[in-house]
Amino acid sequence: MLNLVIYEAKVALLLAIFYICYRVLLSRETLHRLNRIVLTGSVLVSFILPFCVLTVHRTVEVAAGADAPAWPALPALPQGPAEAVAAAAAAEAPNAAVHGSWWPAALAMIYIAGVLFCLVRIAVELVQVSRIIRSGESNPQDDGTALVIVDRDIAPFSWMKWIVLSREDYESGNTHILKHERAHIRLGHARDLLFIDILSAMQWFNPVMQMLKDDLRAVYEYEADDAVLREGANIKEYQYSLIRKAVSASGYSITNSFNHSILKNRITMMSKQKSVTLRGLRALYVVPLVAAGLACNSQTVTDYKVSEDSSETKAAGQEFPGPRAINLQVVMEGEDVRFYLNGNPVSLDEVGKKVNDVRGEDNYFYVNIIGDPEVQIGYLQDLKEELRKIDALKIMYSCKKPEVKVERKLEPIGAAKSVLEFMERSSEGDVQIRLNSLDKLLYLRTGGKKDINVINQEDLFDLAKNDIEKNNGISFFFIADRGSSYGAYSVAVQSVYDAFRSVREDLAMQEYGKTFDELEEEQQDELREKCSVRIYESSK
Repeated sequence: MLNLVIYEAKVALLLAIFYICYRVLLSRETLHRLNRIVLTGSVLVSFILPFCVLTVHRTVEVAAGADAPAWPALPALPQGPAEAVAAAAAAEAPNAAVHGSWWPAALAMIYIAGVLFCLVRIAVELVQVSRIIRSGESNPQDDGTALVIVDRDIAPFSWMKWIVLSREDYESGNTHILKHERAHIRLGHARDLLFIDILSAMQWFNPVMQMLKDDLRAVYEYEADDAVLREGANIKEYQYSLIRKAVSASGYSITNSFNHSILKNRITMMSKQKSVTLRGLRALYVVPLVAAGLACNSQTVTDYKVSEDSSETKAAGQEFPGPRAINLQVVMEGEDVRFYLNGNPVSLDEVGKKVNDVRGEDNYFYVNIIGDPEVQIGYLQDLKEELRKIDALKIMYSCKKPEVKVERKLEPIGAAKSVLEFMERSSEGDVQIRLNSLDKLLYLRTGGKKDINVINQEDLFDLAKNDIEKNNGISFFFIADRGSSYGAYSVAVQSVYDAFRSVREDLAMQEYGKTFDELEEEQQDELREKCSVRIYESSK
């Protein structure tokens, strides 16, 4: 539902930009055919452009033994069943659920109701026009049109191939009326009007769409007037006939009326000096606008290519030949999630087989999962389950924006413990951090007196640092809904890690007056005993 609201907002913005440029650059010109094309094209482009997502691929070469960042010792990822996690969450914080927002669905329902109302109104007008045509006396013409004479006081109008006149107008012998309406039919205005009316129903809330439609109607009238004058009609007599018929109106938005409400503008436009053809070059303003729209709606996908050169990997302050990296990308392409193995597309159920094909006989490798921040955690969870089917040495997660890299060991399914087992052993002061599908954070201190807080991302660092300073060996349990975004989850995990590093650096400066990296190995070991953190993760 929210996607629908966002799409219509984009369309409304594009319509406003195109319409403003038209009013400034072309609306006063007598290039009626060009103006018609520009206005109709602006509507079409505004509705189509939000669907056009340009994907730019950027290839980055990654060394086979790329350095993995240092990280506090972490246990295997707990893989408890969803029911167990949900039960634990309900038991610990029954009143702390973060409820979803209702307004996107409400806006979407209001929008859909408005669209249906407008479409019904168009359908009613079609039925009414059809009844008028059927009730009149139809006279086929040599040019393929049909002249319909009705015994009622009605303004002349045309619809598709029919020209509708009152008997009084027909008997008056005013040929200007017939020429004008035939021009509407010959130029195909009725089809355009119906098409634009249907699209305007999709933008019923947007006043710019109504103004654009009024301008388009005016252009249709200018075109028909110009066609009548080109056939040799006297301009003064034609203008007087317009004035004489200015007292009535057809009342149907889907028809072309002989006496539209813009009489003064029509007379002015007929008397105006014709615009030179070169002024039509102003219509080229649509080119940079379309280009800008495509640029704003583009996305960059980074393809990671593994180089064949070996390199060094650091761990625990020591250097040793690193395992070979196999890169798995999880990217958002429009509304779809795509998987890429070393830059090549792969389906989720093929991941295990493809990874085995890439590694060959090499049993010393790790899988580097590189995810877009918009990707939902559930896709990463599914990918991880596929990787459990092979003998991966370890997994490293990376989020492109923000830049987050987290190394994890991946154990077989049978070796993983449930979240409940870990939480049952939690002591007073341990923390559960829950992330829902709206990326809202719940910070829950377990054991003893419960302390529950619904927090923002920027508050997590300070809360975690304060708890780490008070409780050496503290455990953080991360529990994320499958619908939560990988970007928000990565920021949360990174915040706790940054808080841990900050506490460790503060302790190093207090006791030795140096940073942690500047300490001797024995001093670092002493600090590791004084400042340690355990992090457990799971997805519901």
